[in-house]
Amino acid sequence: MTCIINASTTNNLQMSSDGSGIVKVQSNGVTTNALAWANFNGTTSPGTIRSSYNVGSVTKNSTGNYTLNFSNSLSDANYTVSGSTSRSAGGILFNGTFATSSINVFLNTSGGSAVDDTSVNVAIFGN
Repeated sequence: MTCIINASTTNNLQMSSDGSGIVKVQSNGVTTNALAWANFNGTTSPGTIRSSYNVGSVTKNSTGNYTLNFSNSLSDANYTVSGSTSRSAGGILFNGTFATSSINVFLNTSGGSAVDDTSVNVAIFGN
């Protein structure tokens, strides 16, 4: 269940829950913690998760192309994503269409070629 702990200046500390198993910490109704995150090895297939929260699996679709599957769907697809890799050059891109059950992650070199990496880190923040 989602357990929402909200610190409000007008309503003090409030807690509510549903059934998804996600903990949300809020300040005046704004969620302040990650809804999902993962640290995984992108050179294996499927991606080997080292540690995660609300990410049940990583699917390796092709070189540098992964799908992170959420254990519990998010309440909406209006979230933001942050990521990093151990590569010093290149970048990490996210699919422009975010879903409530998963997100696509793409890794590339500074020249734009798809590439795998041994250390991929992704965090999802939102409602």
